[in-house]
Amino acid sequence: MFTTSREARIPWFWNESPAYWHHIATTWSSDTGHWKIYLDGSLVSIMHDVATNIIIPAGRQLYFQLNGYENSSQSRLNIWNYEIDGHALSLMANKGPLFENGNVFAWYGIKSKVEKDNSIEFQETPDDLHNSRTESMFQMTFLEASKENYVKIENVFTYQISVFSLCFWAKFPATNEVSSIFAYSTKSNSDEIWVHYDKKESDLVFFLNYDSSRVVDKREKVLTPDSWHFYCLQWRSTDGLHEIYQDGKKLGTSDNGTKDYIIPANGTVVLGQEMDSHGGGFQSHQAFKGSLAGLNLWRQFLTVNVIQGMASGVINVNGNLLQWRDFRTKHLFGNVTIRNGSEAEIPEYRVQHLRDEWCEKKFKETVIYARFIRGQGTNGYKWRCVQPAAMLDENMCYNITKNSSLNQTKAMEENLLGIN
Repeated sequence: MFTTSREARIPWFWNESPAYWHHIATTWSSDTGHWKIYLDGSLVSIMHDVATNIIIPAGRQLYFQLNGYENSSQSRLNIWNYEIDGHALSLMANKGPLFENGNVFAWYGIKSKVEKDNSIEFQETPDDLHNSRTESMFQMTFLEASKENYVKIENVFTYQISVFSLCFWAKFPATNEVSSIFAYSTKSNSDEIWVHYDKKESDLVFFLNYDSSRVVDKREKVLTPDSWHFYCLQWRSTDGLHEIYQDGKKLGTSDNGTKDYIIPANGTVVLGQEMDSHGGGFQSHQAFKGSLAGLNLWRQFLTVNVIQGMASGVINVNGNLLQWRDFRTKHLFGNVTIRNGSEAEIPEYRVQHLRDEWCEKKFKETVIYARFIRGQGTNGYKWRCVQPAAMLDENMCYNITKNSSLNQTKAMEENLLGIN
């Protein structure tokens, strides 16, 4: 028997610490050959011409596992012999279990069907079993550049830091000469880490002040800061290497001055301000005005592939040092607003489907997708209508390395964002 295999990859999410629940669904039809994958209610991958006109024989064994992940958990695995609509799968992911029992395989009877295996432990359904990605699907807006508007978390790291990666989506009309985005201070140093935009020089500044006589001031030119862009900044102590990325492209790197330095623990993180004293000393002329989304901090150096994957797929992974969800409650001060659902994310299936339909009608194309992508030139990420050739073959996201011009650049973002 001749067999072939094809592989599709969803935007990576599993390298989380602590781990969170995610809802995964996949559908396939022999009639159409369409194989679709849904992550937390969003259609993230579709492949065509997959095993058309075949019948899967009955009476075989079922195997399922999470390869390569220790202490992994699964729950509510069900199989149906028909293709469930994407809208229903979105409801299943975000509103609770629908169609709970599959008509081919039902989760409720799994204990009696699994072969005895001492490595498998069955537990009662956990209380936190829900699509936890929804807790990170928001954007934060600082309406005015004021010293009264900020976000603050105290005693944020309980251990010293020798390596970190900071990534976030941002757009900020540069109203001040200095627009402070992220800052970390300790009792011994009010400016341990400071990330800000310098309007005069059009620079994104990565500032690491590790003693009064030695300061790293890494600057890179940033284009159109008043449009959405994806930024990553990272540093490691082993060789003092710093890197700055915009939209998956490395802007610059250096390795001078900070080798073997260790960032102290028990400091304070602030968004939207620079600190002249530990946890305070804010000034309005250094404050941030604009929007942030998906800001996460990792205790590791990210690879270029991971950074480009986040920049192209419009999905940010939870950091293992500090997570965007951590900022959502109890830490906002002044006129800082939360909007559920960020422009910089893959929307749930119903919204995505309506936006795709709008593009099909607008441009009279049978296959065209609405996506949040980086346009040609320097105008940042916007919602546009994109032709399939500009997408990754297996994923429903723009191919950032191809930098394709196969997208409609007419002003349409507001039309698409209005579909919710």
